[in-house]
Amino acid sequence: MSVQNFLPEMWATGILKERDKAMIAANHCTTEYEGLIKDKGDRVKILTVGDVASYDYVKNADINTPDQLMDEAQWLDIDKAKYCHISIDDIDKTQANGKLMTEGQRKLGIKMADDIDQDIFGLYALIAAGQTIDGFTTAVTSANVINYLATIRQKFKEANVPESEPIYLEMAPAIYTKFVLARIAKETMNTSTLVSGDAGKSLYGIILCESNNIVLNASKYKCLARTKGAVAYASQLTETIGYRPEKRFGDAVKSLQVWGKKIIRPKEIFLFDALPGAEA
Repeated sequence: MSVQNFLPEMWATGILKERDKAMIAANHCTTEYEGLIKDKGDRVKILTVGDVASYDYVKNADINTPDQLMDEAQWLDIDKAKYCHISIDDIDKTQANGKLMTEGQRKLGIKMADDIDQDIFGLYALIAAGQTIDGFTTAVTSANVINYLATIRQKFKEANVPESEPIYLEMAPAIYTKFVLARIAKETMNTSTLVSGDAGKSLYGIILCESNNIVLNASKYKCLARTKGAVAYASQLTETIGYRPEKRFGDAVKSLQVWGKKIIRPKEIFLFDALPGAEA
């Protein structure tokens, strides 16, 4: 890339493609409230409808006057902003045959994805105690992961989450490994799992996801089980600029992204507080 041929829209699109491809946490959020975000400090209004009541019906008797549907508003604050800034010397660019900036674009996307995912996974600290599935009292092993999956599924049923609603369980590699081992132990034909090292996309109707950005706190991994509607997330790549640094012979790119996140359906998110255990 040369800054003379720099097209901000194309460069930003490339970064966003790489970023979105790498994201785990953000891809399991609802983005329907993104609206028109332009900068850090913007607010997005989220409108929901209150609960609906039901009444006993009596034959030949008048029914009640209709209840007024009441809207409930929440605000999603765009309170995070981070930038990346990279450059390449003209000599390096020539020797690399132009591929360094392409790789730089990929790395920018990955770093931006990590920033957002780490922030979203930090929401574990806001989850109420009643929404916690404690894997600390019984360390997670391949022998008991199915029990934990059953407990997670039960929690969502008790919260009246529809069966058709996908549930995502986001785990650190140390916990995800237990599901891989369990799958191998329970499969009759486990060759595919042994070759791919994958536990499969779904077990017990729960979609299993692996991320290095899960928070580790006091030896426990703060894994999240949630629906896509539990957390709202909105972001914008507000500026991407290519230029020639004044004191260097080379090209540089700087890119700024802003975002915000919020738990909007607290009954549809659970903390799986998981401690990996030793295998027998």
